Amino acid sequence: MAKVVDVAIIGAGPYGLSLAAHLSACGIDFRVFGVPMESWKTGMPPGMILKSTPSASNLYDPSGFFTLRRFCADREAPYHDILMGLPLDSFVSYGEAFQRRYVPSVERKKLTSLSQSGDGYIAEFDDGESVEARYVVVAVGLHPFKHTTQALKALPEGVRSHSSDYGSLDGLRGKQVAVVGAGASASDLAGLLHEQGTEVSLVTASPELRFASLPRLATLRERVLAPANGIGRGWGYKACAEAPWLTRILPTHYRLRLAAEPGPLGGAFMKDRVIGKVPLFVGHTVTGADVHGDRVRLMTATRDGAAKSMEFDHVIAATGYQVDVDRFSFLDSNLKTRIRRLGGAPDLSLNYESSAPGLYFIGPASANSFGPVARSVFGAYHPARRLAHVLSLQLGQRPAESSDVLGAMSAAVRKTVLR
Repeated sequence: MAKVVDVAIIGAGPYGLSLAAHLSACGIDFRVFGVPMESWKTGMPPGMILKSTPSASNLYDPSGFFTLRRFCADREAPYHDILMGLPLDSFVSYGEAFQRRYVPSVERKKLTSLSQSGDGYIAEFDDGESVEARYVVVAVGLHPFKHTTQALKALPEGVRSHSSDYGSLDGLRGKQVAVVGAGASASDLAGLLHEQGTEVSLVTASPELRFASLPRLATLRERVLAPANGIGRGWGYKACAEAPWLTRILPTHYRLRLAAEPGPLGGAFMKDRVIGKVPLFVGHTVTGADVHGDRVRLMTATRDGAAKSMEFDHVIAATGYQVDVDRFSFLDSNLKTRIRRLGGAPDLSLNYESSAPGLYFIGPASANSFGPVARSVFGAYHPARRLAHVLSLQLGQRPAESSDVLGAMSAAVRKTVLR
């Protein structure tokens, strides 16, 4: 017999943990499945600096108490809201401390199958356990959706990998490596590989590499004309960061365009670690790739039609992610057909609910519905507050006092958005 629970949360990253902390405060019967902060620990290289500022990198408990600032103060670690980069290892340690404090019951098991059963769902796990849940919230992050361009797919996996496969870069020592891409993953890997002594080149179809500006204190005029917030600067980003439900009611083509903003952009603190140090092949579109002897041959073309052939030992596709419902390997085929799509991603209601009643998606899988804030740690605040309120009502429990219909912003978030 399957064990019964009101809410099952699939994923134990910033979104899943923040939601769990809120459900716990509401007294809701829930279980959380996954390895805490797994993709941050195994899918990002040591030495990486987060692109988000420290003040925009909080996980969210209902009171807004356990912020990154407080965590660093308790450890006497350096901290500034905006003027420093946040090291990956510091963020992971903070996330794990949050989990121990607010969600100690995380179950480290993998979901293998999710199917509908009556008014709820049956979740089956890799240890053989079956769980029956009235509601399921999927908060699995980006890892299932890694995207490799068609030109690189012909390469065997032994000489090709994706940027999300790292982790430690030690296995690439002594090799000649090409990183293909233009965003933060590409520049992070290129800079870190160079610093460990690996011969690395960065190849991108973009005519130039773009990096975020180094953080600085804004002037009064800048705060009025282009206020900073958790995902960028300007009133447009402020609206996306503070009120993602407004994005949800926009026409489809606007939502899809917003979801892709701001496009490939390297982290501010990586620019000086890449430019002038790593060989760059900008404006080079990869047109083909094959194995030549024991080497990988990349064929590229520039905008003016010039062709080039380059050889490497290994190629890393830092070519991003494409959310697609069909790539949720654990979803039963019948369930997949019931989920309405928006650009491949689930099309969600204002309550983050898919067209399969009782099945919710939060985090990057919700970006096509709720905009770019859903791709950032900062965005974990919104579904945690919203779903704690909604699920409390549906389960006949009194919502936490601070969880109103749209979720008034907590003091920590308000400070970041209005800075």
